[in-house]
Amino acid sequence: MRVLVTFAVDAEFAPWRKLRKFRKLPVNGSRAAHFVSSDSQNPLEIAVLLTGIGEATASVAVDTSRFLDEQKPDFLISSGFAGALKPELPAGAIVAPEKTRTLKNHANVDSDMRVREEAVRLGALPIQNLITVDRLVKSAEEKARLAFFGEAVDMESAIVMARFASEGVPSAAVRAISDVSGENLPLDFDRCLTPQGAIKPLNLLNQIVRGPRNLPEILRFGRQSFLAGQNLAAFLEKLITSVPALFERLAHA
Repeated sequence: MRVLVTFAVDAEFAPWRKLRKFRKLPVNGSRAAHFVSSDSQNPLEIAVLLTGIGEATASVAVDTSRFLDEQKPDFLISSGFAGALKPELPAGAIVAPEKTRTLKNHANVDSDMRVREEAVRLGALPIQNLITVDRLVKSAEEKARLAFFGEAVDMESAIVMARFASEGVPSAAVRAISDVSGENLPLDFDRCLTPQGAIKPLNLLNQIVRGPRNLPEILRFGRQSFLAGQNLAAFLEKLITSVPALFERLAHA
């Protein structure tokens, strides 16, 4: 069985790479990074695709990846970080949405009920809607407005899941909360990061120098992101290894 897990950037994936051996695959013309973890003694193969940030970048990454044709997965998990839109979701929490959709509803996907229920059993917080947006949600005020539509927000899940759903691949979203509902992002990440998630050092340094009062908030966000990454890695390790047995039990039920 092949399970594909997608992340936007390597910073989200890196903690899991420390728990499990992954080898990087040649990309064959795609700018997106491909990884795989497999064992000849285990029928489970875990593949990873780094999609980049946002709808346009993620769409290209998926369409040019090897995972829509010769290495098509049996199941997809869209993973990474998310922002909380409701105060009951703390930093570091793992969320499992029932539905992932865009605000314009041009991508709208229900998570596979079996895997979502397993995620909740393993400790993920069940939420109804994960909203995928086309830009960073930077302020607490904007999060409050978006809370009418869902409990958490990201920039890729609905796009990625809808593309694989069109190929008949079931999916679920599993995200870790890196920033909570009542706080602003301490940096303008649009200026600090490339679409692939690489840091622009001079832009980052310039923001810190111009706004030294934000340094405590930057450090807080860093701690929250570290916690989210550690929690997500540990959770994915539990969930992924339970998926083959889950599907086998259901097949014989």
